[in-house]
Amino acid sequence: MNVDQLARNLKILLRTNTIIAEIHLRHVAARVGLFAFAALVASFGVVMLGVALFLALEASLGAIWAAVVVGGGGLVLALIVAVVGATLKPSRELALANQVNQAAMEAVQAEVKATSSSLSQFASFAAVPGLVVPVLTFLLRAFRRPKA
Repeated sequence: MNVDQLARNLKILLRTNTIIAEIHLRHVAARVGLFAFAALVASFGVVMLGVALFLALEASLGAIWAAVVVGGGGLVLALIVAVVGATLKPSRELALANQVNQAAMEAVQAEVKATSSSLSQFASFAAVPGLVVPVLTFLLRAFRRPKA
């Protein structure tokens, strides 16, 4: 039974899981940032281009159709930026961290299988206190009680 190796593998497993979580958080933060930027661009674009385009189209199309064209353009721009944010992929670090995580998991499983015989022998000895303690507790209570 090599407890040091098992502990080392568990530490590696914990560290790789932490790295994977950090990478996922950075990925989500980048996507949220792009979506926020898309919303900012969309709102600013809708307002500025809307005013300019509305004033330009009002004379030829009328007020209502000029507003429809301006609003549609702003929505198309927001959709393009949102699609770019949605297609953002995590870095190659995630694949490397997943490989190290898998290797550590396999090492832990191998260590557990290697120590299973030792643990089964230990389990037979570990059952003795589980039986002795209740018996001793019963005997101590029996001798402590004053007989009425």
